[in-house]
Amino acid sequence: MSGSRHQRMNAIRIQKENQVYSAEDKRALAMFNYEEKAKREHKVMSDLQRLVQRHIGQDIGPTHDPFGTAKAAEIAEA
Repeated sequence: MSGSRHQRMNAIRIQKENQVYSAEDKRALAMFNYEEKAKREHKVMSDLQRLVQRHIGQDIGPTHDPFGTAKAAEIAEA
């Protein structure tokens, strides 16, 4: 191969390698986003479940109650 063809082939090879790496990066980012979304969804579902259980009278305990801020303030004042 002549020098210019060799440089061109190297440039193409590097571009192809970058495409593979970017595909792997995209896959990893998609998996990370999926896991983060699942964590957020689980937290929202547990908070909603706690709210429903408290509403129907089945209080499950004092663990992280995002809906009880007013009630907690009343208890602290008493």
